[in-house]
Amino acid sequence: MSKKMRNSGESAALPLKLPAATIITQDKGGDGKSLVGHALSERARIAGIPTGIVEVDTQGKSLSILGSQVVSIATDVKLARRDPSAALRALTPLYDVLEMMAMAGGLGVVEFGANEAARGALWAGMVDLQEDLSALGVEVFVITPFTAQAESMRRGAKSASSFLEVLPNARLVLIENQRDGAVSDLHPASDAAEAYRTSIMPLAKNAITLRMPMIEAGSWRPFEARGARLVDAVTMPIDEIMRVTGLPRPEAKMIRGDVAAWCSEMFAEFDKLIAFEGGNNG
Repeated sequence: MSKKMRNSGESAALPLKLPAATIITQDKGGDGKSLVGHALSERARIAGIPTGIVEVDTQGKSLSILGSQVVSIATDVKLARRDPSAALRALTPLYDVLEMMAMAGGLGVVEFGANEAARGALWAGMVDLQEDLSALGVEVFVITPFTAQAESMRRGAKSASSFLEVLPNARLVLIENQRDGAVSDLHPASDAAEAYRTSIMPLAKNAITLRMPMIEAGSWRPFEARGARLVDAVTMPIDEIMRVTGLPRPEAKMIRGDVAAWCSEMFAEFDKLIAFEGGNNG
């Protein structure tokens, strides 16, 4: 099997039809992986698309807000050191979810937690995941969010490259998380700007680039703390928001509006990748 990353000239036009699998990876924690996975799952949810969600993490709880449908594979660090093969076998449920979503014509959303890219890529190569997904007609996206921080860019690029080595037909998606500001605003002589030039730009030549707008922490946090999903927060009645947050009506309207605006922008970005609506799927 070739290990060469697919040339953009050989790629079908976007947005792609389902079924699809998305591998969300970034070895630096706190840079938006879970929020990307959450939002992508919500986009599929409102379109009525079957969705399988898997999280691979030391805690196995990063996407628990999405409910019982999430398959959580908690990493056992001691087991991984003592018996690496057993740690790899623990990822078998991930294969099962992707296969099930392929048969249903749906979307697989897989998030690998911080420092999990190497194990995930090793497993994907050992089980010939690319070959099986291609046989099932599944389009694969490797999605890497990054912020305007040097470490985020360097570790994100390394994570993405690990998966592209074993998923040669995958589309790379680089998502600029603007939580810490835009990359375009970086000082050219800064370490972060250098990291962007040396780590992100070479990958971007064969990648799809999306933007994740900043979401006001004070607007999303009250909903997140109560276990509300993004779409549920957007559709929550103002009186209920006032009751659960203790905020006055004007502020309750403002935080719901902030979340709604962020979802609208993020969903529009995802629509560039996958044909969620209409007759394009099945």
